[in-house]
Amino acid sequence: MLKEEEKDAIFISYAWGGSLHQKEWLRQRIIEPLDWKYRVFWDRDSIGFGESIDKVIARALEQRPINVFCICDSDYLVAAQRVNSGLHRELQMLTQIADHVGVRIIPLIFDADSSADLPEPLAGRAYLNVHPLHERGLDLSSLLLGVADGATQAQVNTHIAERLKADDLRQLAKAYFRRQNMELWGSARTHEVRVFQTGQQPRLLLPAQWMWDNNEWGGMLGDDNPTYCPSKGRWHWDYFSPSRGMCALGTATMSAFFPDRESSGDQAMLTSAGAILARSVFAMTYKTEAFNLAPAELINILLNDAEGYAALEHLVSSNT
Repeated sequence: MLKEEEKDAIFISYAWGGSLHQKEWLRQRIIEPLDWKYRVFWDRDSIGFGESIDKVIARALEQRPINVFCICDSDYLVAAQRVNSGLHRELQMLTQIADHVGVRIIPLIFDADSSADLPEPLAGRAYLNVHPLHERGLDLSSLLLGVADGATQAQVNTHIAERLKADDLRQLAKAYFRRQNMELWGSARTHEVRVFQTGQQPRLLLPAQWMWDNNEWGGMLGDDNPTYCPSKGRWHWDYFSPSRGMCALGTATMSAFFPDRESSGDQAMLTSAGAILARSVFAMTYKTEAFNLAPAELINILLNDAEGYAALEHLVSSNT
């Protein structure tokens, strides 16, 4: 980990905008994620009682190199025009150093219309429009770390597009699973896995018919031992490397969530997603432990894996 004096500087320029807590979201969504790698100046944490606000800010802006992130929202634009306000004076200091070597002033657009009326020295600068992510409540940390690290506009735009696409898929998946209202429970004592679905009696998780007919799975589904007998809804899991039996459990799980998907392409995606569940859930659970798998966890697991993302996109997009 970098020592504090070895970190490059980031200065957060923003408008308080009303009550004290109104901008506290900055702490969790921007300040803390940046702070592990950069020396972040945010007046609420960086100015002590009795200190001259303008002098402390001026010293902070002397650091090189420095990225100045300007949180441009409606409050910012209003405060910038108010002569002798703290932000107005801060912008005057920024104007004096705007063209210095090692200084980057980056407007971050949080309101849809803020880019049209940026004050000096922000006007005319290439800005970053974070509004599409911010309005959806999506995490900004990886994006801002990339910008601070020197990512290009093309890289940043690609990142934003991918984040929005992933969120669209998340919303589609949530809607699909909400209609099903189903989750799985595995017993630590019997290793029976049951499907719980609103409006229906709990039922044992059994292999889909296509799995019996499939050369990859059919030969192993007839086994019968204390922790693995798929024909009786008994499945194996353990804190170990993901076995074929765990992959079969993962595939049967995916088939339960997508009961109408049986084409060869569907089977490949169900199997791929099942392998991900095997290593992310079933191989991470001791055989003496029970498990519960609900849609929210399933969605997160698949979205955070490239193959899982592709499988979820294929399965959900065709069911909505």
